[in-house]
This record gives sequence, C-alpha cells and structure tokens, in this order.
Amino acid sequence: MNAIDVLDKVEDYDSFLTLEELDKKAFQLSKRYGFEIREVGKSENNHPIYVIQVGRGSKNAFIWGFPHPNEPIGSLTIDWLVNYFGRSPEALRKTGYTWHFMYTADPDGTRLNKEWFKGRLTLDRYFTNFYRPPANRMIDWTFPIKYKDFEWEKPLIETKVLMGIINGIKPDLMYPIHNSGFGGAYFFSTRKFDDEYYDSLTRFTQDLGIPLHLGEPEEEFMKKIVKPFYFDFGFVDYYEQMKKIGKNPLEVLKHGDNSTFYLLSKNPEAVVIKGEVPYFFSDKILDNSLSSKTRREVWLSFLENSEKNLEFLQPIIAKTLFVLQEPNAWFYVMKDAKRRWDIRTTEAMKNYVNSSPEFDRIATEAEVFDGLLESYFGGGLLFGKARRAVLESGLGSSEIKVLEDKIRECSKTISSETNWKVLPIKKLVQLQLGVLFETINALSRN
Repeated sequence: MNAIDVLDKVEDYDSFLTLEELDKKAFQLSKRYGFEIREVGKSENNHPIYVIQVGRGSKNAFIWGFPHPNEPIGSLTIDWLVNYFGRSPEALRKTGYTWHFMYTADPDGTRLNKEWFKGRLTLDRYFTNFYRPPANRMIDWTFPIKYKDFEWEKPLIETKVLMGIINGIKPDLMYPIHNSGFGGAYFFSTRKFDDEYYDSLTRFTQDLGIPLHLGEPEEEFMKKIVKPFYFDFGFVDYYEQMKKIGKNPLEVLKHGDNSTFYLLSKNPEAVVIKGEVPYFFSDKILDNSLSSKTRREVWLSFLENSEKNLEFLQPIIAKTLFVLQEPNAWFYVMKDAKRRWDIRTTEAMKNYVNSSPEFDRIATEAEVFDGLLESYFGGGLLFGKARRAVLESGLGSSEIKVLEDKIRECSKTISSETNWKVLPIKKLVQLQLGVLFETINALSRN
C-alpha cells in the first residue's frame, strides 16, 4: 500500500466533530456503504457507543477514537477511513482485515470538550474549555490488573465496553488514536519494526511539516526504539517507576492498566500502535543543539513549578469540593488535584533527579523548551480545569478572575518564548493515517 498516494486524497478539515455529529456520521456512512453498525454499550451518562464493521478479512483490526476525551483528531481519521474503504472495496480487500471502527469510546468526555472543537484554536481557548479526567476516571487506564501487591478491579462502564470488544474479536492490530497538545510528533508500538518503517514515517512527518518531538519523553521511564519512537508502556512501568524514585506504588497509583496490555493478555501476538500528534507546535522542539543547562536543572525547574501550581490551587479546590459531589466530572478532577498535592509525588521525583547520574548531562535546547512547556502548557490546562470546576460550583467571580489571570500568564509566557503555530487538521489526519498504513506495510514485510 502506497501511503503517500492514498493520503493525497485526504480533504481539508476546518473543525472537529461534536458527539452529535459523530453519531450522525456513523449512521449515514454505514447506510451509504452497506456497513454493519451496532450498539456495543452505553456510557456512564447513558449515551450509546457504536462500532462500524467493515470488510471480511481473516484478521481483525480495532481502530477507536477518543481514548482520552481531549483527543478528537482520531475521530476524523476514522471518518476518512470509513469513507475510503467504502469507496475503494478493492483496497479494503487487499488489507486482509475485518475493520472495527469506534468514533468515540468516551461520549460523555467528548461532549465536555466540545466548546473548543469549532473556530480558531488558541492557547487561551484551549485552556479554558479543556476537559480531561484523572487517571482513575480514564477509560484507557482502568483495565483490570494484578501485579505484585497491587490489584485493580474497577473498570469504568466504557472500559467494560472496550473489554467486551477485545474479548470478542481479539484484535490482531489495535490503534487507539491518541494525540498530544503541544510539541512534536512521537510514536509508540508494542513491536520493533524494520528500519524502513522508521525511515518512512520520519520522512513523512518532514514532508508534512510536522516536527518530530526531540525533547524529553512523555514519561521518564519510556524505552526508546529510535527517538521519537518508543515501546508502549503500561501500569507495570508506572509501578516500577514509583519504586525507583522511592514512593510506595500503593499510595500513588490509583488506576488500572491500559488497553494495550489488556489486549496482549488475550492475544500475545497482537500489535498495538499509537501516534501522538500535536495541535500546537514550535520549531524549538527540533533544536538539538546543547543549552547552558543540565537535564537536572530543567527537571527541577519543572517540578518546582508543578508543585507551586498545585499549592496555589488548594484553597480553590477546597471550596469546589465543599459544593461538588459524585458523579460530577469536575468533582473527580478537583479531588485528584487535592490528592496529588497531599501525596507530594514531586518531592520523591526531586530526590531522584538530584541523585541520579542520568540527569548530569547538558540538556538540548529542545529539552529545555520541553521543560518550559511542561510548566506553562500543563499549568494552563490545570488552571483551566479549575476554572471550569469553579463555574460548575457556582462560586464567586473573584476565584474565576484569579484563575483567568493565571491562564493568561501561562499563555503569555509560552508566546513570549516561542512563535507557536497551530498545525492544519488535514496534516494531523494524514500523519495518523500514515502511521496505520506504514504499520500494515511493515507487518506484510515481516
């Protein structure tokens, strides 16, 4: 399959689809092309979850959107794939797969992000309308797991829906279509592919004008294949990292495993891929020249800023938790922010950074910029969620003004440090499709 030729057919997109639009699309396209559509369950708020089945190949591929509710790009990628296979039955047959498409695994969370799906995307607009739950409320982090002295047996309703699909079809290939927020593109897989795979995707990102993420990895413990391609990680990696930095995993980790390792427990030969592509980017993420700072200085600065942000929020969090109750989404967000402050994970990480020789070396400019983003982009998201919790709580305007000032401070700091841009949605869809098609090509070579 020539990915470049296929992806030249991708049209321009000017916005993301709301939950209602996604449902409408699913039924329209299924009827148009004669594909099977079925309801596989309902969300916590009783919204139907649908799967579209396409083709009759001997292998199963499960492609699903919104693994986290602030990640809408994959739903457009799925929409394009359903249309493509509907118009190109011969291309569908040649893949050798039966395809199972789910526009969104998280209808309720999708709805809570809808205010930034349309119109011009800016940092302030993203921060103030953003929703993302804590890990114990994330669909893709509440799969059952038993590991050493830890056990999680509390999958969310939507997670159980995914478990049912995985148990039923035992996918040979699974693609939960993630995306990141700011930075460059980076990728995960459960298998190391041949050199041609990494060379092709690297060239593809360059041709699209999407920077590769050459800063710090998403998690310090991630295992590199060839930067920025990594092996996928799961609960076990988080558990061992907590041990490594001297924290009790039972105190810190309040979530389950992800879909990758649940699938591997059912089908050890399965391949899972993920491609993290951002909305916002800066060329600074590509600067591999050496800075004047060590990795230790960068990390300690980020950890200190994170700690200050959480400390600043505690009085506001207390006020919201006095009003909000389960099962309000913002109750869970604020409760987790309080918990993270109470357990002081950053203190253990500071001790680890200060004592580990891994942080001795000079940081690249890309890594310095990444530290800035972690402090201020992450801070903007945190203050934005707190603002929405305050609004939900019906608190006074003074708390809202304080949080809006903090949001503006974060966006102004990022803007003063870099000439950031928003990547065209079309290119992000093309890259997500390219990851899928190049994976199919690599699997066929093996």
